[in-house]
Amino acid sequence: MTNGVLACFRCHTPIPENSKFCSTCGADVSGGDGPTSTSSVDIVRERLQRIIEGKYRIERLLGKGGMGQVFLAHDLTLEREVAIKVLPPDVAQDDQVVRRFQQEAKTAAKLDHPNIIPIYRVESEGGLNYFVMKYIAGTSLEDLLEQHEPLAVPDIQRILWEAACALGHAHQRGVVHRDVKPANIMFDHDGRVMLTDFGISKALQAATGFTATGMIIGTPHYMAPEQGKGSPVDGRADQYSLGIVGYRMLTAELPFGGDSVHTIIYKHIYEEPPLASAKRPGIPGALTAAISRALSKDPDLRFPTMEDFATAVWPEQPVAAPGKGTGKGRGPARPRPAATPDAPTQITGAPTTPLPGARRSKAAPPTAPRKSRAAAWIGLVIVVAAGVGGYLVLGRQGTEERGAVPSVDTVRIQDTVRVPVQSSPAPRAKPRPPAPVLEAQGFLTLAADPFGEVYIDGVDAGQTPLVEYVVKPGRHTIRIEHPGFKTVTETVVVDASNTVRKRYTLLPE
Repeated sequence: MTNGVLACFRCHTPIPENSKFCSTCGADVSGGDGPTSTSSVDIVRERLQRIIEGKYRIERLLGKGGMGQVFLAHDLTLEREVAIKVLPPDVAQDDQVVRRFQQEAKTAAKLDHPNIIPIYRVESEGGLNYFVMKYIAGTSLEDLLEQHEPLAVPDIQRILWEAACALGHAHQRGVVHRDVKPANIMFDHDGRVMLTDFGISKALQAATGFTATGMIIGTPHYMAPEQGKGSPVDGRADQYSLGIVGYRMLTAELPFGGDSVHTIIYKHIYEEPPLASAKRPGIPGALTAAISRALSKDPDLRFPTMEDFATAVWPEQPVAAPGKGTGKGRGPARPRPAATPDAPTQITGAPTTPLPGARRSKAAPPTAPRKSRAAAWIGLVIVVAAGVGGYLVLGRQGTEERGAVPSVDTVRIQDTVRVPVQSSPAPRAKPRPPAPVLEAQGFLTLAADPFGEVYIDGVDAGQTPLVEYVVKPGRHTIRIEHPGFKTVTETVVVDASNTVRKRYTLLPE
């Protein structure tokens, strides 16, 4: 605090009043990532030490964030230093929840890659859920970026390449990180990238059971649009987050900022990021094109696998997913680079794929236009950090599909059916029934600062941001309320198949 102005505890950027995240580095300034009280640390430390007595000896606190506290400890049996991460102690503790937590966490613990910090043990005992991990006595990418200087292009390529290889390894085994950010990208004493916190977000989700005890599904500044919508995610969400990391390394800035989590999520879902090439001319076009494609709003427009993304950011070090060539008409598959301490690749299993049942399409080239409209069945998510200023998934406003049309594969099959040659005329095909007439519909996309409760024609539609809310064509009355602020009321006309976008600034009463 300087002259009455709050400053970020990491980068010392002035923070507007009531802001929850730093607009420069993305740090949680609501209390989740910042300094914590001695009493709360001591309480958790004492409880943990009683539980692990005889197996580990706690040395000191390494850090604290929304995911919990991390302690340096000494393994008394194997005589080595370890890091113990304790999840927030107020998570649910019934038997079913603990089993779900154990299942998610142990899946992440099976990852074995030179760029992933290994998890040694996963425990739920004494009212605490905790991980025992390898201790890396190094620095984090966040520490480097706090200097507000763009990194050298070769360093950016190597960091993204190694991180992408690690994420690809996890995706092939069904593990999605869900919280890729600079603070979770470490460097060991050799400068090698080491990703941490794999699966912890999902494990915490399992432990909380979506209750109001401090749910976290990601960090807003690095969150993929589908996470902001509350939709299911796959490995392509990690690719988007890593693209945000790459953008920040290139420009020393975050593409999206705001004074509230609602504003940040809204921008991720709907607004296009500024071009990195415009902020830093002269960088390789392949690198900026790769990052731009990774930041596509539609997951289908991103790279199909993390191996493809790794190859795009560092073409001189191509990585092929197992059983995957370089594409039709482009010659034989390129050899996979050998694993070395500086460029490790242990890629086995299947490539990153969408969730079962998710729509798949051929990957678009880096210059392909992005879809400007989010899916019509978007939901509303509010991310709650543990403790003050947290956000929780509140719900989703689902809508019907805009129309049932045959898939590309179905059309192809129908158009290529072959009829054997016969001596007599073939029977005439029966005419197809007419396609059902779909009811016309329009859409409303609404945002407010601060957020507010939205009523459309008197019906509660949820809180802002409200994206692609389906309405019938015609006149509609919008009302936005927030306690302590003047109510905003407006009548708008929505045309069929069009979206009316409105952004409101609420004034204090």
